[in-house]
Amino acid sequence: MKKIQIDIFNKISISQILTEVQIKTNIFSSKNTYQDLANYFEQNSVAIGILIINENQIMGMISRQRWWQWKSQTQKWQQVKKKSFSTCKEWWLQAQDYLLIDQDYSIDEAINRINKRSLFDVYEPVVVKSNFKIGLINVYDLWQIYFRLLQPKIAKQTNVELANLRRQHQLILNSIGEGVYGLDSQGNTTFVNPAAAKMIGWDIKDLIGKSMHTVLHHSHADNTSYPREQCPIYAAFKDGIVHRVEDEVFWRKDGSNFPVEYISTPIHDEQGKLVGAVVTFRDITQRKWSETILQRANEELELKVQERTAELSQANEQLKELSELRSRFVSMVCHEFRNPLNNIAFSISFLKRYDSKLSLEEKFDYLSGMEVNVNRMTQMIDELLVIGKIDTEKIIIKPVVINLVEFCQNLIEEFQTSLTNKTIEFASDRLKIIAETDPNLLHAILTNIISNSIKYSPNDSAIAFKLACQNNEIIFTISDRGLGIPPQDLKHIFEPFQRGKNVSNIPGTGLGLNIVKRFVELLQGKLTIDSEVGVGTTVTVQIPLKVS
Repeated sequence: MKKIQIDIFNKISISQILTEVQIKTNIFSSKNTYQDLANYFEQNSVAIGILIINENQIMGMISRQRWWQWKSQTQKWQQVKKKSFSTCKEWWLQAQDYLLIDQDYSIDEAINRINKRSLFDVYEPVVVKSNFKIGLINVYDLWQIYFRLLQPKIAKQTNVELANLRRQHQLILNSIGEGVYGLDSQGNTTFVNPAAAKMIGWDIKDLIGKSMHTVLHHSHADNTSYPREQCPIYAAFKDGIVHRVEDEVFWRKDGSNFPVEYISTPIHDEQGKLVGAVVTFRDITQRKWSETILQRANEELELKVQERTAELSQANEQLKELSELRSRFVSMVCHEFRNPLNNIAFSISFLKRYDSKLSLEEKFDYLSGMEVNVNRMTQMIDELLVIGKIDTEKIIIKPVVINLVEFCQNLIEEFQTSLTNKTIEFASDRLKIIAETDPNLLHAILTNIISNSIKYSPNDSAIAFKLACQNNEIIFTISDRGLGIPPQDLKHIFEPFQRGKNVSNIPGTGLGLNIVKRFVELLQGKLTIDSEVGVGTTVTVQIPLKVS
């Protein structure tokens, strides 16, 4: 705002202005929180600010605009919103920086106090102190009331006095940061201040005598026509009521528009006749931008909260499932260990009781049975430890370059010593297939599958073992003509301790395929099983040619 010196002939005091407007008194204590501030402004859309008063002493002032600025600092706002005003030193210092005007000041003294604050924001309200109360009033309200009170005085001045008053009037208009213009009873412009002309991109001389509705208020924001009869600005000098609007746009000369807040105040002559209106407006682009940013930030924050809530809910459900799975797993382990332990306990008890009556051969049979059960439990423990390592991600993949044809041939040789009435028929679509994978995991996968095929196949049968390479993928196919897996068991076959109901007394832990599936997934592959009871089973393992 430009600094000016004025000496109005007939001074108008702040106390006169206070008779025209009710100052707004919204009092908080320094113990109130920033959240209290937000609640107040959200519930009182027309509130311009609040005063912070302790023991009748003014401690600070927070305007609506300053609240918006603070709230737009989302991270900091979240940190302090539940704290009292004085806890955030930076914001507390800003609240203590306010302008106080006494009721006995004249309007020129008030303007001089405003001018002394070189960085004063014209959108900030000022604190007005009267004999009975302290309150807030907008700077532009001061101008509006001043202009209305000035009109009767103009008619009583001599030509010289009138000229002086006009010059002083013009100085005030030029110093105001808001746009101000006057209209006659026909809606044509009588005066325009520089701020108004600058905001709409016109020269002042080109606006005098023009219809300001045609110049800057002819259309809504969506470019639809805005009839003059519906315009609140012109309604002011028809109904004699002050009209205030906060959600419309004014248009610039270049065809662009900007959001405005404006007040249209009717003007009366000395006989009380309506002769026109004074319009004060401000560009609220920055405020709208801040509101949009804040709304977007709030929406993003709300979305993140919803996403996080969904994630936590999902995690909670997973924890419940994991807890149930662990309980079921422990129950199954206990069940699987109970059978061999019972067998061992029975054999020991029988041997103790009938030791003298049993032959060496019978004793050896019981001891052999105990050994089988011990081996079964040892195998289960080893497999459970492997599952535990997989679950805790303690198994590290170590890919190396190997020839898979040679690898499979060596694997088959390991089975030859234990094969009696069964054979393994190996076939590869290439003489040499070079891959980069973990040989230890691959060996465990193929060994388990081939062992199952041997275990569940009848004597004098062959296990088909095929190797192929297609589209940078290795495919192992192992087929047998064994028992097959019932359909109702096949869909659960990869779960721990799950075996086909038709395996009878064939030994097994029910953990092997669960481990195989986990190993295949570690190698970034896929495991599928096709089976038909009485016909046989085909297991297919697909892994990438190069494991990362």
